[in-house]
Amino acid sequence: MNYRVLRCVVASALLLGAPLADAAGPDYWFAGAGLGYGKIEFYPADFSSNGAAAESIRDADLGFTGAIGVQFNRNWAFEVNFIQLGKFSYKYTVGANTQEDIYEVSGWGGSLLPTVPITRNFSLFGRLGALASQTRITIRNPAAAGFDGSITAMQVNTTTFLSGIGAQYFLNRDFGIRVEYQNLGKVGTAASSGCTTCTGRANAQFLSASALFTF
Repeated sequence: MNYRVLRCVVASALLLGAPLADAAGPDYWFAGAGLGYGKIEFYPADFSSNGAAAESIRDADLGFTGAIGVQFNRNWAFEVNFIQLGKFSYKYTVGANTQEDIYEVSGWGGSLLPTVPITRNFSLFGRLGALASQTRITIRNPAAAGFDGSITAMQVNTTTFLSGIGAQYFLNRDFGIRVEYQNLGKVGTAASSGCTTCTGRANAQFLSASALFTF
């Protein structure tokens, strides 16, 4: 009878210890790539003509993303990702003349991903990290130059807080799919007369779907 109790105690300890051992060690490396919907909100203080011109805005575009990371255990991962948000535009029309500002955002991020497993294959996760972004604005046919058909460009590098939330599902040990929303925060710098690196500011967001591969 005592041996039977001892066997039960040992078996229970092994069963409880298994997930703890699994959680303590490295789980897997992964890489991913996908497409997404990039959206920005231009700061009116930097872009509005205050009625001096008719304005039209394209604030959404197709972007893409790639990532590589390591899942330390069932609850934590670290990831380095790249985001190309897309191309956006802000147009000003005065009579027969139009100035177009083309606005582009891309960047590299590093993030911790707190993960909550729901089933063996499906999990929810968050993203907490930083994004080193590059914002570029190309001004075509600028009004300041008398709509002379010239093109000027400016770009600036900034670092912002990167956050997000998503879900991922693994079809097998080697392949999974992920859907995620990321908030890139404020990109660009405030517009200022005579400034050669002032791109204007915007709030940037990205909704994406990606394929994941483990190795």
